[in-house]
Amino acid sequence: MKARAFVVAGTHSGSGKTTVTLSLMAAFRDRNLKVQGFKVGPDYIDPSLHKIITGSPSVNLDSWMMPEKFLKWTFAKHATTAGINIVEGVMGLYDSRTATSDDGSTAEVAKLLGLPVILVVNAASMARSAAALVKGFSEFDPLLNISGIIFNNVGSPRHLELLRNSVQHYCNIPVLGGLPREQRIEIPSRHLGLFMGEDEVLSSRVIRTLSQLASDYLELELLEKISEVKIKQADEIEVELLYDVPRKMAVAMDKAFCFYYSDNLEILQKLGFNLTFFSPLVDKHLPEDACVVYLGGGYPELYASQLSDNRKMIQSIRKFHEKNGWIYAECGGLMYLGEELETTEGERFRMCGIFPFRTRVLPRLKSLGYVEIEPIENFLFLNKGTPIRGHEFHYSEICKMRDNVKNIYTSKPKEKSSGYRVKNTLASYVHLHLSRLIA
Repeated sequence: MKARAFVVAGTHSGSGKTTVTLSLMAAFRDRNLKVQGFKVGPDYIDPSLHKIITGSPSVNLDSWMMPEKFLKWTFAKHATTAGINIVEGVMGLYDSRTATSDDGSTAEVAKLLGLPVILVVNAASMARSAAALVKGFSEFDPLLNISGIIFNNVGSPRHLELLRNSVQHYCNIPVLGGLPREQRIEIPSRHLGLFMGEDEVLSSRVIRTLSQLASDYLELELLEKISEVKIKQADEIEVELLYDVPRKMAVAMDKAFCFYYSDNLEILQKLGFNLTFFSPLVDKHLPEDACVVYLGGGYPELYASQLSDNRKMIQSIRKFHEKNGWIYAECGGLMYLGEELETTEGERFRMCGIFPFRTRVLPRLKSLGYVEIEPIENFLFLNKGTPIRGHEFHYSEICKMRDNVKNIYTSKPKEKSSGYRVKNTLASYVHLHLSRLIA
């Protein structure tokens, strides 16, 4: 079926693709189009910003973590109901897992989905050289359709004219405009990237500014024409239920625990779980009749005092664990289930104490990268010997791990990642994408 969709890609990280993406989302929303956001790669933060503007969850597209069948299915499922679909890339357009392939790159996702690419170029301190850059990117992969250029950090109308004339002279690619330097829309940094959308850094004023910038400086009508594509309606993926009777899964969801792929939550429902949400920050007890607890990643270190002070919730989780309830935790969830959490300032806060270790937050990145794990025993929805993929991205480390804690993961790269199990509680630094459980 016909739809509108395109990929916003950058020449490199920091080129301005997030600003351009958010501006376009806001502008098309203000034109009364239903905007669906997507994000290439294993990212939680940019999708949260998309949601603030579009009003609906943004969907991750990752050609390494997801089977190709699932990637095409989830894109078609969401794209065919929207007025326009905007896919924000990751890093530079061609950056991938290796130096000689496009495995996991924005370019690979664009080719798999047959989508036009809008290339964002940071034009600061650049004029005629922009044409050389664009020409190199456009000819690097003949199978990729780079259909438009948007410049960022344009100094003046004269600067944009020089950039446009240069690209039009040397490259057969339309220039769709350029955003000026705009200090009012900078989004402050946090140690895991940008702030989450829930942190309200995208105020109504900032969103209006973003929309106005795109309307004033970008050729939106031409972009709409460029984005017209045909999307093949994906067949529904058949899923075998884990249970005959649905089980209630309590999912931690608040400012401390907010890293979840929207597809993962849907996959869990397909597997036979009824999801209910709770907050370890403010709630005093786990939801009644919950059979499974899911503690995702997030920022527990920023709320360590509040989490520690909520002793009733900690007691509720410990009691659930001691009665052999199923608990699955990732990254921030792992930190919460340890004995203590130590901040970068050296303060220590008591946590749940289910695992006999403490975690310490570091001022530098501890681990970043894709990982494939293979369980050596069955656990809830994970099957012995069946590989599943994910990624790690954290600034904390485990201190004083005891030898008697069982690790049920083998991993590639070898021994990079562990999955610690005590009774029916499993915790790991790996953020898994569950698509390989059903596709």
